[in-house]
Amino acid sequence: MNWKFLLIIIILIIIGCILPLQINRHSVERKLDTSLENRTLLIVIENNFMILPEIEKSYEDHKNLADAFFSYIFKVNKKELNNKSLVEIFDIYGEDYLADRFKDAAKNYGEIIVLTDKEASYDNFKKVLIDLNNNGKTIDILFDLHGKTGGIYFYNQEISKDSISYDNDLRLNQPLNIGYVYQTICYGEENMEIWLELGAQVVSGSKEINNFVILAPEKFLYLWTHGKTYYDAVNGGFDFEVLVLRIIDKIFPNIMLSTTEDSLESSRMIFIGEKNYRLE
Repeated sequence: MNWKFLLIIIILIIIGCILPLQINRHSVERKLDTSLENRTLLIVIENNFMILPEIEKSYEDHKNLADAFFSYIFKVNKKELNNKSLVEIFDIYGEDYLADRFKDAAKNYGEIIVLTDKEASYDNFKKVLIDLNNNGKTIDILFDLHGKTGGIYFYNQEISKDSISYDNDLRLNQPLNIGYVYQTICYGEENMEIWLELGAQVVSGSKEINNFVILAPEKFLYLWTHGKTYYDAVNGGFDFEVLVLRIIDKIFPNIMLSTTEDSLESSRMIFIGEKNYRLE
């Protein structure tokens, strides 16, 4: 059964790769380039080190086939993958791939900044955020990070939510000119009030473990930059990934544990702030 976990990841990446954006255009109304010109999208991605052991083992058992797929998708010579673990492949190639997908979905922003690897440290994120704030633009934040109760994992570092809440550098600059804070972080609900207090207009996060983190963020970005409210865009991304996983579940019954009612409830987005926040 382990190989099916790996296959599901591959299917999701394929869908993300080949899904034409034209499909999305049937559900949106307008492009608001003028509004986006004065906004910066700050993306923080660092999530490679928590791949489940059964997925890593499945990869090793089917490495030749999987590497052929990764070589094609990530546009890298297959030989370069020979001595790399799945964790290393996602770290070196996967995060950049996701970042490019996000940037393409949000391409109408005036500025897009991606922090990953060492640049995704908490101290560097904080510095970039404060510098952007001082430039006077509205900052939208997308966190693609791991989390747990009471903490967020930046690059090689666990930061407690209290550390962010009482961070003097951030507090000296508040209210920060933040539009939204979108989190794939598990237990993201625990962090929402912090960002609202620091100046965000609206924040979302999952109640507990978030199982919908591959397709949902990209779909959210596309919907929000095309005029949907924050609430509708976030839920649109969530519902889209749920739909895809349920289709996969029809092919591989009882494999997609994330589609159980408990997993859906754990992952469902909670909101605080102005849920109907949208581009003007």
